[in-house]
Amino acid sequence: MQQSNRILKEETLEAALASLYDLAGPISCTFLRRSFNDHYVVNTGDEKYILRVYLNEKSYIHNQENIHFELDFLTYLHSKNVKLCSIRLENEIRYVALFPFAKGKPIEPDLTESQALAFGEVIGKLHGESNAFRSEFSRYYLNVKELIAEPLNQIEVYANLFGLGNLDFYRDAAGKLMEGLNRLLKDKETFGLIHGDPNPSNLYFSKTSGFSLFDFDHCGFGYRIHDLAVVKLSYPEDVYDSVVEGYERIRTLHKNEKEFIPLYADILLVKKFSDILNMLEVTGADETTKKSIASNAMKTLKDMSNHEGNMDERIDDTWDV
Repeated sequence: MQQSNRILKEETLEAALASLYDLAGPISCTFLRRSFNDHYVVNTGDEKYILRVYLNEKSYIHNQENIHFELDFLTYLHSKNVKLCSIRLENEIRYVALFPFAKGKPIEPDLTESQALAFGEVIGKLHGESNAFRSEFSRYYLNVKELIAEPLNQIEVYANLFGLGNLDFYRDAAGKLMEGLNRLLKDKETFGLIHGDPNPSNLYFSKTSGFSLFDFDHCGFGYRIHDLAVVKLSYPEDVYDSVVEGYERIRTLHKNEKEFIPLYADILLVKKFSDILNMLEVTGADETTKKSIASNAMKTLKDMSNHEGNMDERIDDTWDV
């Protein structure tokens, strides 16, 4: 079945919501944004929700079961039953889920020290609580293949398509990153379920309710420092340091975990470009946009390659006692 992943009309979703969920009328649905999924604000009676319309054919979501796992995990963490439904259109099936509207609002411009400490504790508690989670459904593992090998292959496909060259210049650096990743300690505390993308756009704060961490679309099984590496890429250094300090109030990081985070952040930059290219592909973006992202990816990899000439030393230092 051909998938278009078109942005669905608000009136189409309003009619579908009335039949799929037990909601008080009148129902109004307003498009919010397109990212790795489409999101809408839903108002019904005195209640407010976020509706997610999942994109089909994403590289990290392979089937309906993977989505069910995410919703199971959210239900486990928040004790709320989030139901997955489907909408059948002429040429595709789109999966949708209705989430309670997160309390609070975005924090601007940056987290205060006390907020950063508290946010670190939230991430630490999420990791700890997730150890007991079990689901009948499956989810991907963020291993060397998912984090480095496949993202680099995808970037190279687009680089070749647009005449931007190949990635021969990055082979050594990629190999060293893979070696470093494989040397990380892997046990139930260092590797397990993670949020996957705790960046500022997925975080609200309320003085009365504290933090609301949402959008678990990138959750999966991975190294716990993954979430801290996202924080490192998303916030100033002083905020990152406080988040790590808060995290270690819940779980002390091993020395090699903490020191590998900057290198893990480099890995995430590569994966981010790959994810964006995949999103552009499944949403039918124009070739100019794809070329722009591929060009930025190549430039970033070249910059990383230039300043990572001492990567052997950096990785060895990570395991020095």
